[in-house]
Amino acid sequence: MCTSIRYQTENGINFLARTMDFGYEIEGQPIIIPRNYHWELEFGGDIPTKYGYVGTGRRMEKFMFADGVNECGLAMVELYFPNEAKYESQPVEGKINLAPHELLSWVLGEISNLAELKERISELVIVAKENPLLGNVIPLHYMITDETGESIVIEPDGQALKIKENPIHVMTNSPEIEWHIKNLNNYIGLQPHKKKKKTVGEYAAIPFGQGSVTFGLPGGYTSPERFVRAAYLLQFTSQAKTTEEGVMSILHILGNVSVPKGTILDDEGDDYTQYRSILNTTEKVYYLMNHDSNQLVSITLTEEMLSRKEPTIYEIPRGVQLTNLN
Repeated sequence: MCTSIRYQTENGINFLARTMDFGYEIEGQPIIIPRNYHWELEFGGDIPTKYGYVGTGRRMEKFMFADGVNECGLAMVELYFPNEAKYESQPVEGKINLAPHELLSWVLGEISNLAELKERISELVIVAKENPLLGNVIPLHYMITDETGESIVIEPDGQALKIKENPIHVMTNSPEIEWHIKNLNNYIGLQPHKKKKKTVGEYAAIPFGQGSVTFGLPGGYTSPERFVRAAYLLQFTSQAKTTEEGVMSILHILGNVSVPKGTILDDEGDDYTQYRSILNTTEKVYYLMNHDSNQLVSITLTEEMLSRKEPTIYEIPRGVQLTNLN
């Protein structure tokens, strides 16, 4: 599951945001990885982090992340890509060999912007390797943006890794991004303007209400339905003027594609939205709202945090936060 969007305000504040929908309790926490933090790759090599970053992850023998933004304003999320992701079966000599769950950490720690990533993508291969948390090889694809607001997608297909442009600025799950974009052709009649009455034979048909303009907008939680719904909302939601308004607009959009607990059950468990995160690439701020709380928290990448020797791990608030007015 999962849905991600790129959003921009009128004054140019750029965001990458996502829902984390999963059937396994990942127990993620906000974590800051400082500069020069060394971590060992699955296929060998000790790499110092050139750029510090913040995201939601979990500490196993080493840290694993599902999303994050670095000090240069490069932001990246990984989403499930079942039945589509294809990796190398063995490490490739002369390449940087990464497990699927390592690509995000490598990019955030090593790359400053999309232009640099496009130049260096040929250095990388993704090799099938079990994830230590889940015990299987996770099928993943990735959405990335930077301060420019451009958004791209990486979808491993067994061939050399390549960059895909993402003009819709939305990504969900399978199938591939090209299919989702073409599928929008089915929904070009959707529009936010009130429909007028229409004569059918001798009968004057009138809309039941304002919501009639979205008749036909898919409302389920499949990947294609969430893609169309997110694309429509991203296109027509009033553009925010400030950072705070932008954050609120994103929360409203993500709320329309978030999966309530108990509504989708499978063999792996309860597949629901465990958290929503918003990555501000302009101001280097990470926002997080956990399923078990209505409180939005934020973490800013400061020089002091980036210069620490060890990662900083934060606890997530739980429960309902209320403001009593009497």
